[in-house]
Parts: sequence; structure tokens; C-alpha cells
Amino acid sequence: MTTLDPARQTASTRAATRPASVRRNLARGVALLATALAVAACNVESLLDGPAATCVESGVQCQLDAGPLGVCERTQCGAGETSPCFQCTPQH
Repeated sequence: MTTLDPARQTASTRAATRPASVRRNLARGVALLATALAVAACNVESLLDGPAATCVESGVQCQLDAGPLGVCERTQCGAGETSPCFQCTPQH
């Protein structure tokens, strides 16, 4: 393999001539950075909270009276209730 003058090498040529250990460490670093960003974007409080006792928004897990978990869904309001109204419904 002939080596080019560093000033004439392209990015792909430089990447191809890197040792495997450098490429592997670079890939690990990128994966670690992506994982750190994903964890940082996560709302940790929502993971620690249990199911909602009262539904106030759609899509939130709630506890059904029978015991299993349900999901809050928007429903029609009864007489005297103000909109929006939600109800805990079974997930399946």
C-alpha cells in the first residue's frame, strides 16, 4: 500500500488507513454519546410515578377499579361536567 502525502489524502482515505482499534473506539464513543443523549432527553419523573389515580390527559396509564392497568382516553362529558373529560379504559 502506498501512502499519500497527508495534504492530498481525502477523508475516506484517512478513515480507511486508521487502525482497527481506532475505528472501534470511535464507534464506541459515538454509541456512548447517542445513549447519553437519549437518557438525558428522557423525563425521569414520568418513569418513577405510578399509574394515575385520576385521568386528566389522554394516553396516561391509570389504575382500573378491577386492578389491572388501563389507559386514560377522552370521553363525552356527563351532565354538569366541564370539558375535557377522561376515563380510564382497559388497554386490551
